[in-house]
Formats: sequence, structure tokens, C-alpha cells
Amino acid sequence: MNASTPPLMPTRDLLVLAPSLPRPDGSAQSLRWFHMLRFLARHFRVHLGCVADPAREGSQFARVRALCHETCFVAPPGLRQRVRGGGAQVDPVLAAWAARLCARQPVTAVLAAGAGMGPYLEALPPGPVRVIDFVELESDQRRRHGASRRWPTTVLWRRQARQLLARERAAGAACDHALFATAADVARFRLFAPESAHKARHMASGVDPDYYSPHILHRSPYRSGLRAIVLAGAMDERINIEAAQWFVHDVFAPLRVADPALAFYLVGPRPDARVRSLARVPGVVVTGSVADPRPWLAHAALVLAPPGTSHVGALQVLAAMSLQKAVLAAPRTLAGLACHQLPEAYAAAGAADFRARIAALLTHGKGAGAGLPGGVDPIAVGRAARARVLREHDWQLRLAVLPALLVGAAHSVASVG
Repeated sequence: MNASTPPLMPTRDLLVLAPSLPRPDGSAQSLRWFHMLRFLARHFRVHLGCVADPAREGSQFARVRALCHETCFVAPPGLRQRVRGGGAQVDPVLAAWAARLCARQPVTAVLAAGAGMGPYLEALPPGPVRVIDFVELESDQRRRHGASRRWPTTVLWRRQARQLLARERAAGAACDHALFATAADVARFRLFAPESAHKARHMASGVDPDYYSPHILHRSPYRSGLRAIVLAGAMDERINIEAAQWFVHDVFAPLRVADPALAFYLVGPRPDARVRSLARVPGVVVTGSVADPRPWLAHAALVLAPPGTSHVGALQVLAAMSLQKAVLAAPRTLAGLACHQLPEAYAAAGAADFRARIAALLTHGKGAGAGLPGGVDPIAVGRAARARVLREHDWQLRLAVLPALLVGAAHSVASVG
């Protein structure tokens, strides 16, 4: 610990407000918040206020509860309440609990998970450092997604984008620091919320290299002789839905005609109806929720990353890299992770390029490298990917700046990117 950082004692009180239970097996946002909570529990007495139903959270509820000194859980609003409220809802029970906590405890800081928790910050008394982890700028995602839709759908998306931006700007005004998982979202927030531009910081997500370790042996879930390409993640998230549709129809189907042993596995919970319908295509398998995604990744011939620089895609890439797997991604995805096409991953742009890369990788197999850029062995690529994860993407490294930020000692600390 350097001289500029005050000693951090576990007796410091931290209030965490979350719109859902932070879970290691949940969405990309939920996973990020779980790792934050677990890391911060070593430095603070954590008080968690959360919108969640413990009866529906299963074993993960006890795991999260064990990290906290005190908790308050309130039931999620029903559909009628959400429609009537037009978006984020402030639960009076949770708001009152948070206010009482700050009145009777010397709360050092408040960490709000997502822009929807911004109104709770506004209602708290002055004093604690206020940090919001936006993760992504959701309004910009809606705006860009709506731009590709036809009228009148595009009007609805644009209206939602404006409403979300207003909420994000209000949350930015209520906090001292605004965290984002990608540098691109930091830049967009500074553009669309100039009054809070100085608060935006890049805190990239990471991966647990001990959990996603190539040295842990897993039984293969695939039948012998099958060459599986895998896209893993929550299958109700738009980026995964669109990536799956594009890959199945434009890339995989033509390859499967020439290679019947080729299969495409969509591995992850809550598959959308559009994802489930893809199982009708020969060679496509939709697994739904699996007890452990690691065997599916570890025994895959190739792992596919969804396009773009989103937080969702980054987590999938990092998990596969940590397992020393060959990853094929769009150049923009790799650039967002500060990775390179080689020696750490393979890049392809457009359906034809994806088909050519996959054919070369799977035809020549392990250790061959023929027909690939520079003749690089996929095993060597996997090892370089794992080394990059250990060097720069471990969760412990990514979150190291957060405790100092929360005690107000890091207003001028450089962001972690």
C-alpha cells in the first residue's frame, strides 16, 4: 500500500444498493457486482440493500448474505407497478432502511449498482462518498439499436433512449464517481452528460483465473468426434441473441453442409424464443442453463465472441482466454479488451472471413497451424491468451483501486483500463 492510500479497516461501513441479487451465475452485470461485493467485503463491513426475493434465489442467496454484515431485501415490483412507474421504481421500504442505516452508522461510502439506484442516492443524507457502477450506458445502446429499426418501432426505441438518458444524467449528478466497464462508454457518457463528465471512470471487468483454469479437468459434454463451436452467455441478452442468429444463418449453416461433424452450441440460461428456434437448424444445439459452463468451453474446438465492445462480450472472451481456448472474434471486440489478433486470439471481419478462419482452424487441428496467419499454433495462442489474463485481467487487479475510491482518497487516481 503506498503512502497516499490510508489504511483500510474492515470496520469501515459500506452501503451497497443493487437492483437484483449479485450472482456469480447471473447476467454479465450481476456477475460483475458479485465480484465487487466479494472483494469489498474484505475491506468494509458491507450492508446490502437489494431488490430480490430470497425464496427464488436458491443457494446463491446464502452465499451473498454471508458476505454482508446487514441486509435488506425487498420484493421486485410487479408488471403493473413497473408500467405505472414508467421505469425505475424506488421502494419506500428499501429507501427508509438505507436512510436509517446512514443515520445510525458512520457509513463511509455508498456503492449503487446501476443507474436505477440513482434515486436512492439522492434521498440519502450528505456525507458518504457516492459511487455508481453504470457498467454500460444503456441509453446509447437503445439509441443505436433503435436507429436500425423501421418506423414506428424506431420511435419507441428513441423515446426509451431519451428516458434512460435522463435517468443516467440524474444518477450522474447524484454521485461522486461514475464507473463504466468499457472506455467507449466512458467517452459516450462524457459526451451525453457533459455536466458530469469529470466523474466518469473506466473500471474494466475481469475474470477469475482460478475458476476458469485449464488445469482443472472436466469431462467432455460432447460426443466423440464432434467439433463444437460455442457461444456462451445469458441467452436472453440482445447481443447474444443477435450474434447467435447471424452466426447460425450466415456462417455456420454453409460450413455444416461441408462438414457434418461440425456443431454449434448455444450455452447459457434463459434462451430467448428466437434462440430456441435456432435448434431447428441441423447441427445447432441450445442447452439452456447448465450447472457449470466450464466443461462446455474447455472441450470446445473454438469459442465464438459476440461482436462489438460490450461488457457482455468481454466477459465471454476473458473466460475462454483464461481456459487457454482459441477465441474467434471481430477486431472491434478484441480492441475493446486491448487484445491483439495474434498471439492472443483470432480476428475475423464479415461472414466470409469467419467461415475461412473456422475452416482453417478446425481442418488443421491442434498443433498444425497451417493455413492460419503466420502459421501460429492454436495451442500457442491459447497459452498467450491465458498469460494476458493473468497479467492484466484478474478480478483482483481490476478491483484494486475501488476501496480507495470509496473512502474518498482516489479522486485523482487514474482509471483502471
